[in-house]
Amino acid sequence: MATDITTDRLRELAETRSAVGKVLSVFINLDPREFATPSARSTEISSVLDEASRTIRDLEGLTHDERAALKADVERVSAALTNGTDLEGARALAVFASEPAGLFEILKLPRPVDHSVSIGDTPRVEPLARIGTGELWWLVLVDRQHARLLAGSVDGVVELWRHEDDPRARIDSGKSDQDGRSERRYERSVEKEVDNHLRGAANEVARRLRHVRVAGILVGGPRETASHFKDLVPAEVGKALKGRFDVEVWTSSADDVLKAASGVLEEVTAARDGELLDKVDAGVGTGGRAVSGLSDVLAAVHERRIDTLVIEEGFTAKGVRCPQCGWLGVSAGGQCPADGTMTEMVDNVVEAAVGRAFGQDARVRYLPAGEDATRPVPESIAAVLRF
Repeated sequence: MATDITTDRLRELAETRSAVGKVLSVFINLDPREFATPSARSTEISSVLDEASRTIRDLEGLTHDERAALKADVERVSAALTNGTDLEGARALAVFASEPAGLFEILKLPRPVDHSVSIGDTPRVEPLARIGTGELWWLVLVDRQHARLLAGSVDGVVELWRHEDDPRARIDSGKSDQDGRSERRYERSVEKEVDNHLRGAANEVARRLRHVRVAGILVGGPRETASHFKDLVPAEVGKALKGRFDVEVWTSSADDVLKAASGVLEEVTAARDGELLDKVDAGVGTGGRAVSGLSDVLAAVHERRIDTLVIEEGFTAKGVRCPQCGWLGVSAGGQCPADGTMTEMVDNVVEAAVGRAFGQDARVRYLPAGEDATRPVPESIAAVLRF
């Protein structure tokens, strides 16, 4: 299935806030192993929305207008989820709503999540960062007649574009007979049309790449054709190419394509993670552009220096936040060192840091912990810095 999560979307959500209202964040588990039928899914959705209504009713500190707006948001969510919203393939949903902020998003998720309801000044994006980590990969499929572009992550991909050419038919349609043309000349004409087909596909990928940030591009299809395609791509596409895989180009489903690409995708992702940890180790060791440990990372978040935030799966910590400037720290109570405002407690300051990092257009990577980890994250949280 496809995932609606991308780095750009996470950044846009993290930057959403309203001066006159709150944001409702709802996560709904639709794991088909637990909710296999439409009626079971409907019951689960109703249960979580009932919890949202109770949370709004019981939460202290809301103004009358904030409470009224949140109740209206729940009604909007309920109407959308019971009146035709496409839930096909979703293993979970993330819903963000705030009428004062002009926000209403329903995202299909490729992995089950624990159901939860949160109300805050900004959307709760941290659970999304754990799913696919927001990294978008492109899979370009090419053979001598066909081209396709799919996008997604190790969790799921969706087709964005497809095109079919028939070089021989195009040549034949331009003449009434062979006109004595030799077979060799004819085949050269066919090869020229194949080149035009591959070059056209390469240019289409380049055109789309100008508007999207991707972690990388993998090319699928016959080895010879894929190699020729890579020779024809513009430089900006060439820089993003990370590998090749074998797949039947035209008739494979999105799931079949992902299965064919998964080995290469996991390999290049692991290599990127290894390079990332190398940068952390080198920067921390020399006092350069990396920090580790919660206090130093939070300081870098406040200074807007984060390029990539690296977090060990499951790592959480209590902390404090300045309600005025957003400063995050680990010491309970006291004044914000930035502006003197009294700080407030935060149950999970790591989650708050993730939201702030996305708002700064940073990359966030969650890496396995314990026995599943190839290498540990220094002090459970670290960051590569911009400066």
